[in-house]
Amino acid sequence: MIIGFIVVYVRFHPGQAADTPKRFIIKRATRLFPWCWICSATIAAISAIGFLKNKNIDLYTILNSALILPGDKLVYVAWTLSYEIYFYIIFSICLNIGKMFSTSISVILLMIGGIVLGREIHNSTYSDFFSSPLVLEFCFGIALALFFSAGKKWKAPLALGALGFLIIIVSPIFLPHPDALPGSRVIVWGLPATLIVAAFLEVKRPQSIAGRATVLLGDASYALYLTHVFVMMAYGWVIKSTFVGGMSQAVFAPVIIFLCLIVGVLTHVFVERPALDLVRRVTRRQSGRRPLEARS
Repeated sequence: MIIGFIVVYVRFHPGQAADTPKRFIIKRATRLFPWCWICSATIAAISAIGFLKNKNIDLYTILNSALILPGDKLVYVAWTLSYEIYFYIIFSICLNIGKMFSTSISVILLMIGGIVLGREIHNSTYSDFFSSPLVLEFCFGIALALFFSAGKKWKAPLALGALGFLIIIVSPIFLPHPDALPGSRVIVWGLPATLIVAAFLEVKRPQSIAGRATVLLGDASYALYLTHVFVMMAYGWVIKSTFVGGMSQAVFAPVIIFLCLIVGVLTHVFVERPALDLVRRVTRRQSGRRPLEARS
């Protein structure tokens, strides 16, 4: 939902330099792929030295991980990145239209059309991927960006955010998992997320130390998303191999969450961000080069 909002709002923000469809997709690819490759290679290395014996790593899994295609991946949580890339491809195609409203509506219609047509695909992996109502959450973000950009003064009460948090907190009482019913995650996660973001769009950038720390967590969210897997793997090993497994995990859960945050921030600052800067410097230099014929 946040991705749908940010991509539309930033791309069509007044005074913002417009990216071409090609430049847009290159920037998104350089943001997603390098760090995913690093984490995937780490999983492969851990498996090669004898850990993760239950994980099946074949050519299919490696290819899916390298291209972030639908299906099994080395980093299992990277399945959401396949949807992110799907959205970016559709958005880059629709960017050729040029106008914010027309581009946004075209993206929404294509993604809804993908849900309908996806049911006709015989391959179950790709049928489940394209027909998933999860893509509607991108559409919620797009719609929110349109409303927010159109309004001269945005007035969304903070109570909307409170309602969104309440739905997310209460829903596990009635649903064991957000996907327990067809399309239920759109209601118990997608719509509440939209309400939360809508309520906080006018909040100013925080200047306090705690506020800046929160912004840092936001900046590190992609690194945190992929690296928390490694913390959880270590936690799983500790549960199986030590006395920790026989104790209440309520004591350890806050510690593990804190470790996930620390690892995510540190890898963002010292690995992800430098790698991203390097990749983007290289791609900028390459995009700035002209053929010898043109230069002469």
